[in-house]
Amino acid sequence: MAKISQRTIDEIHSAMRIEEVVGDFVSLKRQGSGFVGICPFHDDRNPSMHVTPRLGIYKCFVCDAKGNAINFLMEHEKISYPEALEYLAKKYSISIEYERQETDTEREQRTERESLYLVNVFAEKFFMDQLHNTEEGQLMGMTYLKERGFKDSTIDQFHLGYCPEAWDTFTKEALKQGYQEDFLLKLGLCHKSSTGKLYDFYRGRVIFPIHNVMGKVIGFGGRVLKKDEKTAKYYNSPENEIYHKRETLYDIYLAKKAIRNADNIYLVEGYTDVISMFEAGIENVVASSGTSLTEEQIHILSRQSKNITVLYDGDRAGIKASMRGIDLLLNKGMNVKVCLLPDGDDPDSFAKKHRDSELKEFLEKNTTDFLLFKAQILSEDAGNDPMKRAAMVSDVLKSIAGIQDNIVRAFYVKECARLFDLPEETLNTELKRLVWSNIRQGSQSTSTPVSIPQSPIPQLTVTSPKQETTHSDPLYESEKNLVMLLLQYGCYEIYLESEGERIPVRIDQFVCDEMLRDNIRLQSPALAKVFDSYVLSAELLNDQTAIQRALLVSEDQEVQDFVMKNLPTEVPAISPRWEEQYEVIVSSTHNSVITLQQEVQNVLLNLKFRVVEQAIADAQKQLQQPDIEEADTEILLGYMCDLLQTRKDISLLLNRTVS
Repeated sequence: MAKISQRTIDEIHSAMRIEEVVGDFVSLKRQGSGFVGICPFHDDRNPSMHVTPRLGIYKCFVCDAKGNAINFLMEHEKISYPEALEYLAKKYSISIEYERQETDTEREQRTERESLYLVNVFAEKFFMDQLHNTEEGQLMGMTYLKERGFKDSTIDQFHLGYCPEAWDTFTKEALKQGYQEDFLLKLGLCHKSSTGKLYDFYRGRVIFPIHNVMGKVIGFGGRVLKKDEKTAKYYNSPENEIYHKRETLYDIYLAKKAIRNADNIYLVEGYTDVISMFEAGIENVVASSGTSLTEEQIHILSRQSKNITVLYDGDRAGIKASMRGIDLLLNKGMNVKVCLLPDGDDPDSFAKKHRDSELKEFLEKNTTDFLLFKAQILSEDAGNDPMKRAAMVSDVLKSIAGIQDNIVRAFYVKECARLFDLPEETLNTELKRLVWSNIRQGSQSTSTPVSIPQSPIPQLTVTSPKQETTHSDPLYESEKNLVMLLLQYGCYEIYLESEGERIPVRIDQFVCDEMLRDNIRLQSPALAKVFDSYVLSAELLNDQTAIQRALLVSEDQEVQDFVMKNLPTEVPAISPRWEEQYEVIVSSTHNSVITLQQEVQNVLLNLKFRVVEQAIADAQKQLQQPDIEEADTEILLGYMCDLLQTRKDISLLLNRTVS
């Protein structure tokens, strides 16, 4: 394999900018002299990746991913070192100089992955040439594209092409140019008949090349031009080493800059939907290519923006089929909106009928919240059938249960109660059961990082201790106080303020939601075991005494012993001056529970304070390592500044003085 010259490598190193390279894939925000963003190398919901332009490096303080721009590309795109250099050379308009020219033998020795990319590049150029420079391409392919209203500039920008109707025009040319039959078959560019004859898979079709986030051709979609009921309208590339449908979003490469600028993604279904929207001035648009959203696709989308708007035509069956994927978006913390187009229109046809300003105005005025849209659609379908309406309510509540913000959940319950004409209490009872099920699953996670991402508190990481923490440890005491709070007051309610409204929520639900959202895990194995047991019991029981009794007869002796030793024998008495002193609401529900707002806030703040202190201690230890690199020192010092400011912010809330 020909080697890229050292001169070219030096030129690439001199030209590349870490913030520009990482910024092609991750939305970065300025923080001091550097940038922060959502780390793409783990399931990150809050900025934990630090990018330092002065040193030309990135580092994540949760998963410890780090390196320069080349390392980032290799890890993010799973490509080789030469491929990363080629990408950067193209990005910065640097001519690649090889130490010697590649021979045919060396080219054949490339890995299969590299070879497949090369074949796709050839195929894309071939199809584009056929569209623009042949009589058949102009008559068939270009006529179809012009009838769809596509401009010449758009056709060029999306690299649209055409494959001739003859059985093997492409295959013959590919073989003639030295591309191996095996690679052509794996990519699905040609098939083999029962007699062993090769034929073009996309013959007689307009070609839509599919690119990955880096802009590399990974597959193709082909649209038939002649009406034939026995032939599928679209053919797509089969799964292979470089094309995985679950990880593919059409137009992500061209759209990513517009997505970051608008901080919003428009999601449509097909190729022409994307292109027509693009021509109408909506460039922050991608397509799922006719499939339900997958977790892999959502992971790619969430790195670009947390806001997404799904465009629907009037097809009820299609809407309901896509709802599972939308629920996945909600579970991943995405802010999901929906825009329903007029009957008879899809994004392609609607964009063609409206000028840029008209389309943007329509999208702004007709975009609504997804869950309310889902509730309305299912309600209309269920009609007055009691069983269907019950199933509908359960379906909507499952979506709401995936949301981690208490206030947002309460808002949805209120709206759904109005829409379904049901008491809020009825919906809340079922919702609590579903939420507890989610919380229990989250509490049993094996992940070890402890993070507090809420502004102004930066994301933190604390390594789980290998042995049980001593009882004199402040972090242990804070964790114990949290567990004791749940044991004594878990079923009591506090009130959250939202736009002038007081939203009631159970203390244990609020605490667990906070921990789940902030990815906080108790570091003491014994306390974590009691916590998990409590969550499991609270999912099934609504009475504080019943939960306590369940833990006292737990099969785990360690849980039994802790509860027996620490559970108070009397019901806590509330001072008559409690409301005046702590400004809390003292009220009773059907379970005779009492809200203790200030106590909950103090316990959570104390825990966060101790987590921050441990993170500061860990960072100090790393700074004292004799073999620490300058780059790591730079990032750690900035991280320490954030931690110290965070500790100060929490101290003010706790009225505590720290040095």
